[in-house]
Amino acid sequence: MEIKRRDVLCYLRYRGQEISPELDAKITESINICRDNLQLKNIIRKYKIDRENKTLVGTNLVLGGNSIWKHLEGCDEAYLFAATIGFEVERQINKYFIKDRTIAVILDAAATAAIESYCDELCDELPGEITSRFSCGYGDFDISHQKNICQVLDTQKNIGVFTNSSYMLSPQKSVTAVIGVKNGR
Repeated sequence: MEIKRRDVLCYLRYRGQEISPELDAKITESINICRDNLQLKNIIRKYKIDRENKTLVGTNLVLGGNSIWKHLEGCDEAYLFAATIGFEVERQINKYFIKDRTIAVILDAAATAAIESYCDELCDELPGEITSRFSCGYGDFDISHQKNICQVLDTQKNIGVFTNSSYMLSPQKSVTAVIGVKNGR
């Protein structure tokens, strides 16, 4: 899995500003720290869609909101998806917030680039014609569904990801999503 420098710069809101040699070295160091501390894990399961009950067959997960159903138009099945880069990068970010805040901020951007790259890679490997990832919080697909996705996939046991009382994921650089499968392929 590649952590692209351009993606890290994008998450840092780089807009063509000059980068000093010192900052350039910190960007490289941060990407290396992130890469060295990745603990990549995922769980992906496919389910048939029950449109009448707005659920995925074999689960108690009700997919609420209109946005998710618009996203799943033309789909007979859907993947429930969860991925993480693990806690170790998060520990490094926290450590560097005390030691060198510039590296901490860059490391956070590198971690975001890493989880996005990892998710893209995983989706590229899924068979059939699929939709893009659709995560809780998109449109009117409420963030509270994140807890239910984690329960269905048993993410805490399987990949070490859980939700807090505000439905945020821990480790922070984790993703849950629904991915539609067109025409049941």
